[in-house]
Amino acid sequence: MNTELERQLDVLVSKITNKEDFDQIREQLLKRGIESLLKAEMTAHLGYGKGDPAVTTNQRNGFSEKTIKTQTGEQRIKIPRDRSASFEPVIVPKHQSISQELEDCIQLLYAKGMSNSDIVDFMSSTYGVTYSTSQVSIITNG
Repeated sequence: MNTELERQLDVLVSKITNKEDFDQIREQLLKRGIESLLKAEMTAHLGYGKGDPAVTTNQRNGFSEKTIKTQTGEQRIKIPRDRSASFEPVIVPKHQSISQELEDCIQLLYAKGMSNSDIVDFMSSTYGVTYSTSQVSIITNG
């Protein structure tokens, strides 16, 4: 990590005084980190940075919102759009709302013999993420 980021992280961490502060910072770091990576992906996709002259006819076209499911619960993020709708994000693929870690956890629990309804209960109580038994079935059979 570069020294400037290290310094900024030290300042941020020094402000944490309780578990709620930590949880809020963790959630915001995840949200903003994913959104920053998505913006970088859009820049790479278009071939020019925001505010720079366009090098193609395709341009940025605002954002759409998406709810993703992570180990810390559900998180609303902004996904950049382009005018030709050709942007295919890698960090949060289209039509996917679950993180790989949660999907791996569901498959592991299923492999260890938990029923789909037990997995639904476990994911809800542990991660605060709600699935139906049919969604778990799709994940475990996929």
